[in-house]
Amino acid sequence: MEAREAIRARGGDLLVVMPIPAERAEAWRHGHGARDVLVAGDPERELYRALGVGRGSARALLLDGASWRDGFREAARLRPAWKARGDDGFQLGADLLLGPDADVRLLHRATSAADRVPVDELLARL
Repeated sequence: MEAREAIRARGGDLLVVMPIPAERAEAWRHGHGARDVLVAGDPERELYRALGVGRGSARALLLDGASWRDGFREAARLRPAWKARGDDGFQLGADLLLGPDADVRLLHRATSAADRVPVDELLARL
C-alpha cells in the first residue's frame, strides 16, 4: 500500500507547500506522479512565513545528495532549469499532515530537499 493510501485509509491527508505559482504546482503533481496529493503553491511565500519555514544554507545544499543529483540532471540539459524558472534553490519545503477533521497533526519543516518524514511516523500521528 502506498503511503498516501495508508494515510487516507486512516482519514488523514498530506499537504505539500511549495514556493511556486499554482500552475507550476499542478505541473509538479503530474510530473511526479502525485496527482492526488494536495499541493499549495505559495509564490509570495506568505504561508511559508506563517509556518516559520526558512531557507537552507549553502553548506546544507552542498551536502545534500538529492541536490547534487538534481544539479547533475540540470547540467546534462546544458541550462539550469531552476534559474530559467526563477526558483530559489535555498527555499526549504514544508509538509503538513492533516487529520480527519483537517486539523494539523504534523508540520514538518524540511532541512534539505530530500528531508521527508518516515511513513511510520506519519501513520502514528493519525
